[in-house]
Parts: sequence; structure tokens; C-alpha cells
Amino acid sequence: MELCESKVGKVCGQTATWKQAVHAGERPTGRLLFHAYWCDQHAEKITQKRRQDRVVPPTMMRIVEAPS
Repeated sequence: MELCESKVGKVCGQTATWKQAVHAGERPTGRLLFHAYWCDQHAEKITQKRRQDRVVPPTMMRIVEAPS
């Protein structure tokens, strides 16, 4: 199981629930550089920041089922 990679303030350490594909150039046709892993809280912060900056939302996919 992957852990959240957020290092803002302190290392998060929660189980990652989202996987983000980071590409060079135009995505999804650009070369895949790496995958980043985020918990729900940090994935939402990243998405909100990109909306605020008027940047295309990150390409993320859920890797853990949402709690019922």
C-alpha cells in the first residue's frame, strides 16, 4: 500500500487513495515521468489549487474504494 506523498508542513503518512500521472509535455501524449500518490485530503487540495490558478485539473485515478 502506498502512502500519501504530501510534505507540506510535515509528512502526511496517510494511506494513499489517489494516483496522479505526471507527464512531460502535453498529456496524456507526453512522456510519463512518474506517479504521485495522495490521500483524499491532499488530492482535493491539489485539485482546488489548480482550479484557483486556472490550470487543467490533474490526471488522477482512485486506487482505493471510497468508504461507504
